[in-house]
Amino acid sequence: MLKHIPTFLKNKYSAVLIVFMLYIGLFDAHDLISQINIKMELKKIREEIDYLNQNTAAAKIQIEELDSNDEKLEKFAREQYRMKRENEDLYVLIYE
Repeated sequence: MLKHIPTFLKNKYSAVLIVFMLYIGLFDAHDLISQINIKMELKKIREEIDYLNQNTAAAKIQIEELDSNDEKLEKFAREQYRMKRENEDLYVLIYE
């Protein structure tokens, strides 16, 4: 029976090391699969942060433009919020 066991497993230190590595890699609370999932989630969160930072920078530029120029502010209000003057009628055209 002992003839079929590889020589490196006959050493008790190597057998304990292999069991320990299997435990850490597969059964521990911080196993390899969990670590991979955490790294993937962290990557997604970092990409989302970069995207939001870019949008924030663009919004700050747009706010500065709207604060400095009344014509752009009026154009923005008319296009985005469909605002109108008191004596005007507003028609919204929807293309199909």
